[in-house]
Amino acid sequence: MSWPSARLLELAEAHAHDSELLEFILEELGRRDVAVANSAARRVAELIGQSRFAVGTPAGDREADREALIGTLQARLEIAERRAREAEARATAAERALSSETLPPRGQGLLRRVHLAETAPAWLVEAAHRAFRLRFHPDRFADPVMKARAEETFKDAEEIFRQITSSAGN
Repeated sequence: MSWPSARLLELAEAHAHDSELLEFILEELGRRDVAVANSAARRVAELIGQSRFAVGTPAGDREADREALIGTLQARLEIAERRAREAEARATAAERALSSETLPPRGQGLLRRVHLAETAPAWLVEAAHRAFRLRFHPDRFADPVMKARAEETFKDAEEIFRQITSSAGN
């Protein structure tokens, strides 16, 4: 069973004196890659720091604890940097995959008529088509004049997108 990050934080705050439990909770939160877990992990790290540097702890122990905490934080930073590099690599790979889906150039500037570059990828053409449908659908307008303009624009855009998709299939 996996406890929610907020519940783990509540448990840590309730047992702020138990350093082993705090370390375990910090480790568990470090495995999660969500904002709530990251925020909770920062708070648990503060609790660990507070419990380690409590008044009455000998100076030598405080220094050793401080070095251990720094080592733990450095390890967590390395993990975060590795995750960031992996995410960046995935994003780059996704961008390359999307750019390879670029539709072939279409004649007569059809894409320019719907405010897109001639080299627009297929996903962008589809998104623009949906946006035109939402923006210019005649049912959105109550005023008869605006409704007539929207209907004309809507029909023109639908015809242009039909031509774009039919030329992409060729």
